[in-house]
Amino acid sequence: MKDLAPLFRIDRIRNWKATKEQAWRDAEDYYEQILKEMKKTLVHLVYLCAPLKPTKEKLIQDHVAQAIKAASQILGTEYNGKRIILFIPHLHVFSIYNEIVYPMVRERAIKFNDWLIQEHFHTLVVIGERISEGMASEIEQARKNGTEVIKIKDFKKQLKHLPDSKKSKINYRKMINLHNKIHGDKFLIK
Repeated sequence: MKDLAPLFRIDRIRNWKATKEQAWRDAEDYYEQILKEMKKTLVHLVYLCAPLKPTKEKLIQDHVAQAIKAASQILGTEYNGKRIILFIPHLHVFSIYNEIVYPMVRERAIKFNDWLIQEHFHTLVVIGERISEGMASEIEQARKNGTEVIKIKDFKKQLKHLPDSKKSKINYRKMINLHNKIHGDKFLIK
């Protein structure tokens, strides 16, 4: 999907358990480099800010599906004459810093996302009404850096070439399939 920042291929790591620390560093280096290169081109880099941590009402899969649904509605659009490229932490980073499997990496994931926001993104788009602890940190970092912070409904009003409902469903299904391929049965979204 050309309108998503390219994913780090965690599935290419042969011995994940023995190399977790190296994989985290490799992923961090990969995203730093890819976003730095993309920022030099005529694109608008968008970070989707949405809850991930499970609550009594929602499982992680529900939060991931919500973020992907929001992304599917703006994939392939233009903002201020530039094609937007989406970075969805739920898709890009959760596979690396899986806080359910490895709870000790939650803080590392938050610090990494905060750093990415400081350095690379033009806009941070807030999904949903509930602001989680992780989202609050991301929003704070964006504001400190002068990065535009906007709610999805307001952002959509400013976009050109919004996908129709059929295209949004296709986008959603492609990203869900990608998520399911990465996570398998443990975090499956139907």
